[in-house]
Amino acid sequence: MRIKLWGVRGSIPTPLSTEIIKKKLKKALTLASPGDISSEESIDRFINSLPYSVTGSYGGNTTCFEVRTDSGELFIIDCGTGIKALGMELAKGDFGKGLGNGNVLLTHTHWDHIQGIPFFLPFFIEGNKFNIYSPFNDLKERIEYQQVFTHFPVNLDYMLATKEFITLEKESEFYLNDIKIMNKRMRHPGGAFGYRIEENGKTFIYTSDCEFNVDEMNDIDTYKNFFQDADVVVFDAQYTFNEFIDKIDWGHSPASIAIDIASRFNVKRLILFHHDPDYSDEKLDEVLSNSKTYMSINTRKSGSLQLDIAREGMVIDL
Repeated sequence: MRIKLWGVRGSIPTPLSTEIIKKKLKKALTLASPGDISSEESIDRFINSLPYSVTGSYGGNTTCFEVRTDSGELFIIDCGTGIKALGMELAKGDFGKGLGNGNVLLTHTHWDHIQGIPFFLPFFIEGNKFNIYSPFNDLKERIEYQQVFTHFPVNLDYMLATKEFITLEKESEFYLNDIKIMNKRMRHPGGAFGYRIEENGKTFIYTSDCEFNVDEMNDIDTYKNFFQDADVVVFDAQYTFNEFIDKIDWGHSPASIAIDIASRFNVKRLILFHHDPDYSDEKLDEVLSNSKTYMSINTRKSGSLQLDIAREGMVIDL
């Protein structure tokens, strides 16, 4: 199984501004010595030594993941603005010829999870076929409403690919060939669902927009079957712990709770995700650093858990 991250922001897209790029350049130049820029080789070494927040960006597109299974199935999880670039990539192959087949798993229909649909090129190409799964029984009507004429000039029917909307039983599992897919209800305003995908003994979990407050943590064992022994869990960690305390019922969690849950259920790798739109790349470096400190202080939580933070373009191989 291979997973690629095309969008990792929550709430609203956050494109890089000229001012942010200037700040990155200024930071790099401040850290440089004359020897660091004396040759092409030294420049490369210097750039490679800089923090990720200086040399790159965690990304500004809202949530969208691509999952390729060993058996060749394509799953797209959520359809934020990241799906536009994914669609352009898919159109280079069978989807550009009207010969593509894919599956879409939607966690919920808040804007940051569906706003890329009107710009997803494979949906416009006749012959492509998509099964769109969700536990919401009115999913088709929700997606159509996003593209009514008062909101967008092209309606869903004008997008000529075949799109079949399939309602999943809540908190159930189903099989697609040898791939097992489970959905789990998450605490979030308006409702949301996480997905667990299993194939050939490997497990990937995507849980976006979830608030694990005191009540949920008191009942955390009801999530055991969902999280237990996963190889990779991508987890909503939009807030710091202090922000989380001030934003009860906003529907998101801090990294510390994600770490607690991953440790409790023997998760191998945890990836913090759904970054707040107000967080700079430097702030996200800090989030990862503070999360690793939390793990090291709480030694019983560290164990063999590998901790990382989501960035656009990241590829995960299982």
